[in-house]
Amino acid sequence: MEFSSLIFLFFFLPFFLLVLFVLGKKARNSFLLVASVIFYIWGEGKFATLLIISIIVNYILGFLVDILEDNKYRKAIFGVAIAFNIGLLVYFKYTHLILESMNIPAVKPIHLPLGISFLTFQALSFIIDIYRRTVKMDKDPFHFGLYMSFFPKLITGPIHPYHDLRGQVLADRKVTLEDFATGVKRFTLGLGKKLLVANTLAVPANAIFSIPAGDLTASLAWIGIVCYTLQVYFDFSGYTDMAIGVGHMCGFKLVENFNYPYAANSIKEFWRRWHISLAHWFRDYLFLPIAYSVSRKIVKPRLLGIKAENWAYYIAAMITFVFCGIWHGANWTFFIWGAYYGLLLVIEHAHTGRWMKRHLPKPLQIIYCQFFVMIGWVFFRSINLPYAFSYLKALFGFGTGNGTWYYPALYLDNKVIAFFVIAMLGIFPLFPHLNLRFREKLTTWKAQYSASAVDLLDSASNLLYTGYLMFILFASTMMLVSGTYNPFIYFRF
Repeated sequence: MEFSSLIFLFFFLPFFLLVLFVLGKKARNSFLLVASVIFYIWGEGKFATLLIISIIVNYILGFLVDILEDNKYRKAIFGVAIAFNIGLLVYFKYTHLILESMNIPAVKPIHLPLGISFLTFQALSFIIDIYRRTVKMDKDPFHFGLYMSFFPKLITGPIHPYHDLRGQVLADRKVTLEDFATGVKRFTLGLGKKLLVANTLAVPANAIFSIPAGDLTASLAWIGIVCYTLQVYFDFSGYTDMAIGVGHMCGFKLVENFNYPYAANSIKEFWRRWHISLAHWFRDYLFLPIAYSVSRKIVKPRLLGIKAENWAYYIAAMITFVFCGIWHGANWTFFIWGAYYGLLLVIEHAHTGRWMKRHLPKPLQIIYCQFFVMIGWVFFRSINLPYAFSYLKALFGFGTGNGTWYYPALYLDNKVIAFFVIAMLGIFPLFPHLNLRFREKLTTWKAQYSASAVDLLDSASNLLYTGYLMFILFASTMMLVSGTYNPFIYFRF
């Protein structure tokens, strides 16, 4: 089941919220767990047993790690837990790639359960936090099950560390009318991002990336990658907005996952703004431990003329982003995509980042960053490495397409152009900035003019915004009724 489906919008969500608010406080967590499992069963059928098995096994192993005092046994159980979770991920996600690399034909394709990558990282966060004694384990199995399966974040995140979400599961959550309204607004905006913007731009992006690489011209290649760059952002951030919105409706504050990443002025800044929960997970559980370990092994202040602290950063960044790429998919394109970002971060950390901040105006820094981000998206979107490199050749004018059979006018109609303009405005914090300035002006005007007149203006602006949200909901519903379907990009990860 997807958030952007009629059955979720007009059946599952209303019924779920109605029951949730009727139930007493003590029963709500149990109901949330049951509803989350039903949500997953609806989308994955028999593979929901994998979710249940993961919850049971991780609960038992985490319980043992938490109560054992003997460090030798704790390490052994911790190792078993890590092996279990990574083993599940490797089996379902990477078996085909491993067999292919060994020239062993796969007997039968292995189904990739929805959200298994996110589920694995949730479980690893839990087991590592318990092992580090960052937090005491909540022994209630239903609470742990809810942490693992809470349906707004189950399929594509945001990824919540155990030490963070555990407190919210245990808390006496109260949903005010304001919280609920905030959730509805956030969900509606996310729905519009996905169905109106992302799905519209997906049409030219998918069409252009399905053209044989040899037939691409530079103009087509740029149209395709720019449309995909916008599509992947509005698709994924749209899902996150919907997840955060549903979380608000039932009393949870899920973490933000995006902060206008295409307004970043460096690759390092981009990864502080893009898929924030994943970046934080890799920082806390992989990058920092590796960097610390490397720094301990380099005894001298400098090695080969490079500071030890820089060696720690370079090695940790490369390893972390290679794993980040592999986590995204079982294809060599993702390996290259991760290594590409690791290399960019190493270059920026060495000299480029400081030089740009001193010598380039901010608009040029943003252009530099997004240029290299788009180059990275070529690897992310391509079906294999030969296609990715051929696409890059076309992008830089070295393609062999002549524009006879495939040309820009085939893919750019008025609707695509309109939503392209909307998307370009939406990637920058223009509207939040204007709203903030408007609110500041209202405060000033209250001191200068009639308070009732200012309040009337404030009410009118709120009414206008409500009408805007209702239009988004109506237009999105019409898109669903028309049968338009485009699954979330991150569902396949």
